[in-house]
Amino acid sequence: MPDFKEDLLQLIWQNKLYKPVPLITKSGIEIQILKPGDLNKDSGPDFFNAKIRIDNLILAGNIEIHIKTSDWLKHRHQINKAYDNIILHIVYEHDKEIEQNTKNKVEILELKSLITEKTLNKYRKLVFTKEKLPCQGQLKTITDLKFLSWIDRMAIERLEIKTKRIQNLFNSYHHDYTQTFFTILIRNFGFKVNAVPFELIAKQLSVHFLLKHADNLLQLEALLLGISGLLDAQSKNKYIQSLQNEFEFLKDKYNLIPLNHTIFKFSKLRPANFPNIRLVQLAKLIYINSDLLIAPQKLKSYNQIKKALQINLSGYWLNHYNLNSDPVKKELGFGKESIENIIINTFAPFYFFYSKKLSKPEFGISAIELLNNCSFEINSKTKLYSDKKNILKTASDSQALINLYDEYCSKKKCLNCAIACELLKS
Repeated sequence: MPDFKEDLLQLIWQNKLYKPVPLITKSGIEIQILKPGDLNKDSGPDFFNAKIRIDNLILAGNIEIHIKTSDWLKHRHQINKAYDNIILHIVYEHDKEIEQNTKNKVEILELKSLITEKTLNKYRKLVFTKEKLPCQGQLKTITDLKFLSWIDRMAIERLEIKTKRIQNLFNSYHHDYTQTFFTILIRNFGFKVNAVPFELIAKQLSVHFLLKHADNLLQLEALLLGISGLLDAQSKNKYIQSLQNEFEFLKDKYNLIPLNHTIFKFSKLRPANFPNIRLVQLAKLIYINSDLLIAPQKLKSYNQIKKALQINLSGYWLNHYNLNSDPVKKELGFGKESIENIIINTFAPFYFFYSKKLSKPEFGISAIELLNNCSFEINSKTKLYSDKKNILKTASDSQALINLYDEYCSKKKCLNCAIACELLKS
């Protein structure tokens, strides 16, 4: 039994990665491939709409591929009418004469002698490597044009994956666009370390309660810090005490149940990234621009969103990073990196979702443009593709690489990757 699955044979067939010699079937008939067909990833024959020539006869229909001919029986295709219009049965090894459930006699083409050992060794090197990146060290052999073409597709695929998550969120909120956007926004205000507990805040506190108090910064801070449980500590500071008193009133008014403050992480974070500072920044954002939550789609350009997210803290939080901390001189602002993180992970995917949901392609274009205006993200995943760093410029590229790694490289799904296909071709 060969050390590969049918998907390798599908890739070889689809991309003609076999020897350029006359194709002779097991019955001794030469065939010409006019169209290999369209790969079918669902149930049914492996390729639809194929076209072949046998002698002077042109046949159009479907093609089935197996490792061995006997797999036809093993997969019970003989009782499945979906295989009645097969025009060619392709196998790696012909091991059994079978009676196929087709109206006409179907030719069998064996690929075993048509696939070079070099191609198989390239496949093994990709699939059985222990490297994090299966094609580690081989990316340089891929042309920049081919690589960027696949990267463009990966950027869209990542947006589509995020869109599915947003759709699930949208459904859970009974099609409430504002609550959905708020949940994505607050999750990303927590960044990677506190993303989950920040999302829990959105589930405990309706954005519509916040909007009712959008003109009162004290109440916004009280609601966000109070629901997180981060106002529990005793304080001698009068401002903190006023926040605590305000939350007690609002908690009873809206029947709120605060979270346990221990779910929030402070360890190894700079003070500017402390969860309470991020929540205060969010409160200030709602205070100065509540329309951003109600109609985020009005801000289409990078510069508009960047300007809206330039949050400057005031009062107690201008120089404090905790309830009982001593004053600090360092500004606890929202820097460019933080702003672009929100654009990349909140606005771009929400606009893409909005585009799909309302059939407004202009928002899909805006999503791509936003990513193209943000800087390339440097992290453990994007560093793996350093061989192509000279042509990777924007967040669209880094998001594409993250998708490439998450959905293909880490899962060793090389046979679904155009880059791996190019390596096998070469």
